[in-house]
Order: sequence, then C-alpha cells, then structure tokens
Amino acid sequence: MAVTIYFQSYYRLIGCLFVSFIGCIYLSQAQTAGDYRSLLSGNWNSPASWQTYNGTSWVAATDYPGQNSNVNRVTIMGGNTVTLNIDVNAFTISELFIGDRAGADDILLIPDNGDFTLNVADLIVEVDGILEWVKNANIYLPAGARVINQGGTISTNKSCNASQVIFIGTEKFSTCNGKGGSDYSFGDLETALPPPTSDGDQVECAQPSIQTLTASATPPQNAYVVWYAGESGGSPVSPTWNTIGTTTYYAESVDDVDSDRRSIFRTPVSLTLKSSPDISVTRSPSCNLLTNTYSLEVSVSSGTVSSTAGIVSDLGGNRWNISEVPDGTDITVTVTAPNSCTDQTFINSPSCTCPVVDAPVSGGNQRYCSGDPVPPLTAGVNAGETVDWYTASTGGTLLLAGSESYTPSAPGTYYAEARHTVTSCTSDSRTAISLTEDARPTAVIGPDQQVLVGQSPVFTATATSADTYQWQFSADGGVSFSNLSDGLGYMGTNTLSLTITTAELTNNNYLYRVLASKSGSSCSPTPSATARLTVRIGSIIINRFTTPRVVPR
Repeated sequence: MAVTIYFQSYYRLIGCLFVSFIGCIYLSQAQTAGDYRSLLSGNWNSPASWQTYNGTSWVAATDYPGQNSNVNRVTIMGGNTVTLNIDVNAFTISELFIGDRAGADDILLIPDNGDFTLNVADLIVEVDGILEWVKNANIYLPAGARVINQGGTISTNKSCNASQVIFIGTEKFSTCNGKGGSDYSFGDLETALPPPTSDGDQVECAQPSIQTLTASATPPQNAYVVWYAGESGGSPVSPTWNTIGTTTYYAESVDDVDSDRRSIFRTPVSLTLKSSPDISVTRSPSCNLLTNTYSLEVSVSSGTVSSTAGIVSDLGGNRWNISEVPDGTDITVTVTAPNSCTDQTFINSPSCTCPVVDAPVSGGNQRYCSGDPVPPLTAGVNAGETVDWYTASTGGTLLLAGSESYTPSAPGTYYAEARHTVTSCTSDSRTAISLTEDARPTAVIGPDQQVLVGQSPVFTATATSADTYQWQFSADGGVSFSNLSDGLGYMGTNTLSLTITTAELTNNNYLYRVLASKSGSSCSPTPSATARLTVRIGSIIINRFTTPRVVPR
C-alpha cells in the first residue's frame, strides 16, 4: 500500500481525550519561512486566499502554495473554504493541514467533474477539518503519500458513490462508498483504529557484548500494539534486534475489546546497531628520558584516533602513534569510526624513572577435567623480579602478589604482571594465561542381549560431552577389556551403536562397553557400564515322518 492513514493525535498535540471520536489539546508548531496559511475563502490559485510566513511574521502572499517552490507546511484555517481548482504538481508540499482546531469548519473543497493532482506528502485532516467533494471528482496524491485523519471528516455533499475517489499514485485507494475497485470507503477511513505512535527509531553503537534493541510504540487509548515484520500480512513477531545492521518492525493497533477492530496501517519503527571500532595497544608506553615524556602506538579496526594529551600521528594501515605525553599524565585514547561509533582505551602513565621490566613469559595455558584437581598457572620473569596476578590486562583486581605460580578457583583468563622487587617497577603489559575446564564425558549403555546363534544383536549407548567412541569386549567376566574394530564380526565399533554381525557360541557371556571421549579434551575416556551377551542354540526335533525343525531352548 502506498499510503499511511493515521487516526490519532499528531506530534503537534500535547494531550488527547477520546470523547465520541477524538478530542485533543492543540499545541501550535513554530512556523518556518515559506509556510502558507489561508486568509480568506477562495480558490487555491488565488494569492489573495493566502498569507505566507517570511521568517518573522505573516504577510500577504504574492503567489499560491506550490506555484514557485517547495513548501514545508500549508494550513487551511480560520473557518475558510479553499477550493482545489487547479493541479498543484510543480513542487512538493510536505504537510497540508485542513483545520486549526479553533472550532470553525475549515474545508478543502474538491470541485465537481475533474481530476485534481495535489503533490503533498502528508494530507492531515484535523478535528475541525473537512475534506469535501462537491459531487464526483478524483484527487491524485503522489505514491507514498499519507492521509492522516485526526478526527476530521472526509465526505461528499451529494450522493455518495464510487465516483468520489482518492488515488495514491496509480492505486484507487478510497471511494466514498468503497466500491469501484477501491480498498476502502470514506466511512472505513473514519472508523478504523489509528495506528500506534512510534516511540522513535533507535540507532546505537554495538557494545562488546552486543546489546538487544526493542522497538516501542504507543497505541491509541483502549488498544494495544501487535508487531509484525512487514507492512501487511504475516504473523506477530517479537520486535527485538541484536545484529549489526538495520531492521524495521511494524506496529498495528488492536482494540482491547474487539480484536477484529484494528488499524488499517502499521507504524514502522527501525532498529539499527552500528558496528563499533576496536582499538588495542600494539606498542606499550615507552619513556623518553631526555624530554620527560612517553609515547605508545595503537592499532584500530578503522576510524580516526584522538588522545586527551600528547601528539597523535597517523602511521597508515590503521596504526597510530601518540607521542610527547608528559610523564605522570594518564591519557584516554579514542578511536572514532566513520559511523560515529567509538572505542576507548585508558593508558596509565609509566614511571619514566623505572628500568624496563619485561612482561612475564607464560608457562602455557592449562586445561583440566571437571572434578580433577585444578593445575596451577605459571609465568617466568628475570632475576630480581616477581609476578603479580590480575583479573584484567589493565587495571582489574589483584588476585595474588609475589608468586610465579597461581592456582585459580575457576576457569578463565588471568594476567601475569612482572614487578621489580626493589624498585616496584612493573612491566608495561601483562601476559594472558588461560585455564579451561573440560566437561567429563559420560556414556550409558543399553540392556543385556539374549540371542540365538546366527542372529545379529545390537548394543546401543548414549553419551554427553563426547565425540569419539570405542567399543570393547571382555571374555573373562570384566577382568580385562579389548578394543573392537569393524570387519571382525562387528560393525559400528566407533559409533554409539555396535552390531555383532553373526553371534556365535564363542560370544556367549561376553561383556561389552563403550569408551566415550572428547577430542582435544584433557579428560580421559570414560567407560560405560557393561552389557552381557547371551548366545543360545536351538533344539532339533526329528522323527521319521516329519521335516526336522529347530526350536529354541
């Protein structure tokens, strides 16, 4: 549909009370230079019918709205009737208000027997406004136009029929009686629920853990909002968004009592998450003892870098140098992306009287299986130095001081900082060392199997935290187990379903189990319980006069 019709208070209103239809308190908008308002009743193309705003006051117009330039706002007011006697299509009118909420009827009159083009984006019928046909005529609005009814009247003063028409673009949108291939009658437009009022489009920069935006709109009184993904049709959706980019949801009004009474059109609300830039320190702050300043280098994903102190230089390739920062001055370095999103990093001023202290050398990331003892993290430093352990790469909480090993209480990433034991000077950066807890695999096997010789029993199992499986058997009652492989009377020896292709008496009383393990895990394979295979032979019954047959025993 190329039009939106609102039956609600426009943004110019500060409050509304629903009486018989809509009653609102009117708050006049500030005018802009070039706006028009009616002065007298008359034809549209008569300059005497209009006043124009020159930026400071209303003055007599020398032309009519849309004759020589685009217009922001035109208002028919003061109890005037303006007859649309010409096509107004040379320029665009952003808003045409019929009515000023002062009480007297303000009318835009469509003459009989004609086609009239009105190049207006929003045609707004106020509570004291009337869009009236003398008899039979067509009014053409541009594609994408909106007819916003705020309690006014859309009617004809002659017989209501399909020859009083509102076109939106090339579409026959509405006729007085709703016939002739139109979508709606004038009555439909006046009785439908107004769509919700958008609480505003949302545009935010994505946070490190991307936030969720939720569209919001306010329904008319005694109604609620239902959200959809499209302008029409579809099923209700939850209007949330947590992905980089833009989406639009559409709000529809639904009557609190009669769910079949809805708004004809939906209100779009867009949600936008813009990508945020990244900034990282690629050369730690280093002192210049001659100038008593320090410098550092940062790399960014994109954008422009600024600093609260020092001189910022673009090195190219998204690398930036910050130099001549006074000793003892902490700084905040900010990157601003082309989409105006930012990221920051805080730099603590180094002590330029300190010797250089190298960052600790990691003893390696550690893993452990759930339930096993937690291994310590270790880091090596130079002679005369020790290690302090923190929760973050900068700042953070001190976890343990003065130890080259640290045993965390939980998995995560921990940061080792070197500290000179005499001067207390610290390394410019910390070494990240991670501790990972692996979930212990589990395996549960199915029940014992009892079969005849020659049958193909199947043992199955279920597992968690596992992706690798190995079936085993025991011929000595579970004292020892051996691995099975496909092709030697078995299939699926490395899956959760083991098939014994042909059961033999030699398999009788074998025990079977499966080992479950996870690739890359520190956990050892976990065996399931065992299931027993019982293999029986059949009895052979023979007499002289019958064919032998086998029965199980």
